[in-house]
Amino acid sequence: MTIKKRFKEAHAAIKAGSGQENIERILLDSMALPTTTDKQRAEGYNLCALLQQSQNEGLNMQAYLKQNLDTVKLYQTVLKIYDYTLSSDSVDESGKFENKNIKLRALHRDNLLGGGKFLLRKSKWSEAYPFFDMYIKTCTTDLDSVIGRVAYWATICGMNENNPYHVLEHVDKAIALNSEAERPALAEYKARSYVHIGDSAKWLEILDEGVDLYPGYNYFFLNLMDYYMRHGEIEKGLARTDSLVRSDVDRAMYWFAMSMFALAQGDYEKCISMSDECLKRESDNIDALYNKGIPLLNLALSENQTARRRVLYRRALEPMERVRELIPDDLDRWGNPLYRIYLNLNMGQKFEEIDKMLEKHHGNAKSEDDMKVTPFMNSNMQSNTMDKRFVKD
Repeated sequence: MTIKKRFKEAHAAIKAGSGQENIERILLDSMALPTTTDKQRAEGYNLCALLQQSQNEGLNMQAYLKQNLDTVKLYQTVLKIYDYTLSSDSVDESGKFENKNIKLRALHRDNLLGGGKFLLRKSKWSEAYPFFDMYIKTCTTDLDSVIGRVAYWATICGMNENNPYHVLEHVDKAIALNSEAERPALAEYKARSYVHIGDSAKWLEILDEGVDLYPGYNYFFLNLMDYYMRHGEIEKGLARTDSLVRSDVDRAMYWFAMSMFALAQGDYEKCISMSDECLKRESDNIDALYNKGIPLLNLALSENQTARRRVLYRRALEPMERVRELIPDDLDRWGNPLYRIYLNLNMGQKFEEIDKMLEKHHGNAKSEDDMKVTPFMNSNMQSNTMDKRFVKD
């Protein structure tokens, strides 16, 4: 059968309102043949779009008659109309079908967006994304008032379907066209996506930019400082943090970072003073409380005079007990430090309690000789791997 006869069958199916799916498959097979010309493909893809349009009309009639309706299938016809008309345009050198395709897309513009939002509400991220992606790519003007939100939804879909390439496709537009309040989280998604695809250089670049652009959003600062710590770039981290402290002396997180770097350098006195600066601004900062207690314990371990050791242990007591109050279930964090403090201050009842807890948890409590404490990973550090965070519109 010639392709012209198949075109006639397609028109007949459209007129009859039945058999559209079968003739569509036949048309697609015909257009894949090497003997089919681009002119024929342009017409064939346009007819496939019209076949989908015919199915769309039938499904809308079902909705009008209040019959059971496959809503997803209804919206899928819209997406396919866009796919086929764009395919038609791509091989239509004469421009014969261009206006027809433009009008057909315009007819379903609102439903293209509606399909994406319908699937988004049902958390069908990978199914919703193509609708938003198509809406953006077929936007004829940057003045489209909803394009920023569509880019936002597309980015959210990419994040939740764990597809970094979908995140990166439209995230810059989402950042540029949405409110300042939403930009930090979007920039975080962008950073996480580069981690996911293994581009650490781009990740670091975004972290560095984010530190300055979003100073109140901790992801960028904490992960950048964590990177400096892990790679032994202590001086670089100190210099960066020092410049930030000079520009914003009241941000507690900057002082906490200074304490971390001081602890890493073994400068215990500076670590204590930097932790105090942080606690002046945020009295219940768990990490600063911990960073104040740890150097005091390590100083006590190296102190030979009993009286001075007791003073150091007493100074460490308050911040470490406060850590326990704030995170009572994190025995690994505060258990051994408090064991040492209670032991050396002869706090019998509290020591017995912590000794039993550690014995139950670890099998045995640690000895004094094995109790030099090193810093824990900052509990506020956010993982550098993709997660599935959904931000509601």
